[in-house]
Amino acid sequence: MRDDISEEKWMAILQNLREEDVEWRAPWLLPYEILYRCGDFDWVPLLEIWGAIGYALLLVLRQYRSRQFIPTTHGLAECEFSYGGDGYKKKIREMSNAWNQ
Repeated sequence: MRDDISEEKWMAILQNLREEDVEWRAPWLLPYEILYRCGDFDWVPLLEIWGAIGYALLLVLRQYRSRQFIPTTHGLAECEFSYGGDGYKKKIREMSNAWNQ
């Protein structure tokens, strides 16, 4: 906290904030284009033992050619998948091919 601004002034500033005045960021997060892109697919949720995860850590490691990249495959055969829409098998195959490149 800056010493030259009084507590009352800080309270007034914070109480008058609007949603559009705040940008939520974490310094360790990279832009979405890097975190969630696989080939031509902008968003690819990765599957783990406990279900689909939004934070694509393994994808980030792979994109940075990390030596520690180990795909999680344990329990994958027991997973249930629910797909909808026309051509979902083709889309899944395309994502899988992009991931394997």
